[in-house]
Amino acid sequence: MDDHPQLRFAWREEIIDQEVSALHAAAFGGDGQVEPWAERLDRYSLGWVTARRGEELIGFCNVITDGGRHAFLLDVVVHPGHQGTGIGRSLVLHAIEECRSCRVEWLHVDFEADLGDFYMADGLFRRTTAGILRL
Repeated sequence: MDDHPQLRFAWREEIIDQEVSALHAAAFGGDGQVEPWAERLDRYSLGWVTARRGEELIGFCNVITDGGRHAFLLDVVVHPGHQGTGIGRSLVLHAIEECRSCRVEWLHVDFEADLGDFYMADGLFRRTTAGILRL
């Protein structure tokens, strides 16, 4: 039995609501309530990237679209036990490449100030002004 299964990334891989909900709860401290991820992804997403070690989901990011030129990177998450290993960066890079092949012209991302270095590293994204309203 392999104690260190290979890390693999996939675009639009089938997911199970419980596994994505559990990953979000582990990373963001949620209550673990199961959310309807598969339904949301099917309805609103251009695609999503999963990162797995063996069968275990350890990373995820979602790309939603306006149906035209714009896409939005959301829900970039890596299990706390695997953070700081480059998995988050790889999720974002995979999402960017898939968006290019889908002919999206603009990929937007917003983030908390403490994550700026992650998203702005190596000139992947450039800073813009944006607004947000909590409803």
